[in-house]
Amino acid sequence: MNSLEQLLDIEAIRAVKARYCRMLDTKDWDGFAALFTEDAVMDVSQDTGNPPIMGIPALLDQVKFAVTSAATSHQVHSPEIALTGPDTAQGVWAMQDRVVWQAGVSPVPGVASITGYGQYHERYRRVGGFWKIAALTLTRFHVDMNPA
Repeated sequence: MNSLEQLLDIEAIRAVKARYCRMLDTKDWDGFAALFTEDAVMDVSQDTGNPPIMGIPALLDQVKFAVTSAATSHQVHSPEIALTGPDTAQGVWAMQDRVVWQAGVSPVPGVASITGYGQYHERYRRVGGFWKIAALTLTRFHVDMNPA
């Protein structure tokens, strides 16, 4: 693979993550689901205490539970993306998210909103010519919680 192909692949992965944020915040669930491999694994255990989630249907259920009744803003920056094979890659993204739930529907008792700071650790796989998220782990360094 030449340098131009590598740069194009890295840019394609960056675009996947940009769509991840946009589709999550606009609640475009079909578009969001299309960003993942069928066997994708999402680990948000630091937030939920639950084991990693496997497969698009379970992943969507978790995300919808957390944010369907919330105004959200997810921002990522400073990507560190490494191609690990012709159709595989890994990355780390700095992240900040703001989640403001509608009154009385927060999944966190007594909390109306949060602002989180941390990182996404991800693995990617090219499927049918398109880069997709194969695994995502969210780690947070700090979360500001605002009472209801």
